[in-house]
Amino acid sequence: MSNQLQQVLTQVSTWSRAMQWAFWAGVFTLAFLVWDATIANIGADWSARATQIEMQINEINKPVILTSSDKNNISSYGEVTLPLAKSDGTADMTEAVHQILSSHNVKNDEYTRTKTSRMKSGSLPGIGTAGQQIEQIIGDIRFEAMQEDILKVISALESSPAINAVSDIRLTRKEGRLIRVDLAVEAWVVSSSKKKGRR
Repeated sequence: MSNQLQQVLTQVSTWSRAMQWAFWAGVFTLAFLVWDATIANIGADWSARATQIEMQINEINKPVILTSSDKNNISSYGEVTLPLAKSDGTADMTEAVHQILSSHNVKNDEYTRTKTSRMKSGSLPGIGTAGQQIEQIIGDIRFEAMQEDILKVISALESSPAINAVSDIRLTRKEGRLIRVDLAVEAWVVSSSKKKGRR
């Protein structure tokens, strides 16, 4: 390899000064393009990762001051966890819904994942990093049960760490003491926003 390089350099030295300048300009341009397509991207990824770690360290080092409202919310809703990756959060919510429905006295239960929507920027500040966004995974649940069992199911859904919100609860009386319940559940997840590369 060194002999070939020496031959190339010897050949270039025989060219005119203008040809040599053009050759070296082409070499440096090619080297810059290779650097920009590889090493620069790696450096940007390292920088983003370092920024994320720094934010996490600063967040950990912040003093924790709980107001009475915070304490009441912790008592009511349980431990707060950070959003999972999209695939993990979706799977966890689906598993939690099926487990809760199967462990309670319900009939004709259905669960359908209906949509995914992007949350407004700033909804969960400091959670998503560069190249990430927070999304809501929304699913609809329908089942029939007695009044006392409905309260147990809704309580279990709200207490599940895999479910961040329960909303749109609608009750419809059926025959006897049965009540049909329609509601929506949400999981908040982190997804990657892929940007198109340069052309």
